[in-house]
Amino acid sequence: MVLVEDVSSNSDSSPTPNRSNEASSSSPPPPRPSTAVPRSLISMLLERKVDAVLLLSRLATIFFTIMYIVPFFHSEPNVYYTKALLASIVTSGLRLRQRIPSFQLSREFLFFLLREDSAHYLMYSFLFLSGIPMTIVLIPLATYAVLHSSSFLSQILTNFPAIQLLCTRVTDNQINLLRFIALNEIILMPVLILSIFVARSNFLLIFMYYRFLTLRYASHRNPYTRTLFYELRQTVENLCNKPACPPLIQRICFSAITFINRLAPATA
Repeated sequence: MVLVEDVSSNSDSSPTPNRSNEASSSSPPPPRPSTAVPRSLISMLLERKVDAVLLLSRLATIFFTIMYIVPFFHSEPNVYYTKALLASIVTSGLRLRQRIPSFQLSREFLFFLLREDSAHYLMYSFLFLSGIPMTIVLIPLATYAVLHSSSFLSQILTNFPAIQLLCTRVTDNQINLLRFIALNEIILMPVLILSIFVARSNFLLIFMYYRFLTLRYASHRNPYTRTLFYELRQTVENLCNKPACPPLIQRICFSAITFINRLAPATA
């Protein structure tokens, strides 16, 4: 009688660990979590070449304005005044190029050109480029440069939290800075009128600056010049209506308000 051994249980049970070891050794390792590599500052600037050039021109405006107001080196301060205006001309020209890329010799193109704030400050910078230096002229340009530079730097300096926080604080005060700029532009007009008596301005400069103020007053993008004119008028009228105000001062102030209202351009 032949004895048949059942070897199925042994053959199935003994090689099982080997198969599991082979399976475990041949299986690929689990994938590692992917980490996003932050883009470098140079690559972001290369992607936005025009904005990078605008940043450099605005930083140059800030630097030359500081060097004109507080000269650290023994050099002619008028040179820094001129360089600050030239840097502002570059900024306004590039910004105007972004806003209106194509040039057309037509009345409609000129109308849209004069509506742009960049065209206003291009005119402003050229207007004072050949004149006698005055600090108040550079204050609006430098303040605009600080505001727009902070806005751009807060977008690209994501790896520098301290600088980004500082730039964000500047942009959070945008309304106050724009009101400050508008107030400086308004105050510059009587300064130019008084400067005639000391030969620091002329009637042509005053007339051209009046045209600049009318453009700023009618601006659709930035209404703060118009708002500041209204607020200054309300303040002067309230002071003149007080009983302590002399009648002569009242007549002078109300006559000046009436005259300025006649000069104000019509707005839509």
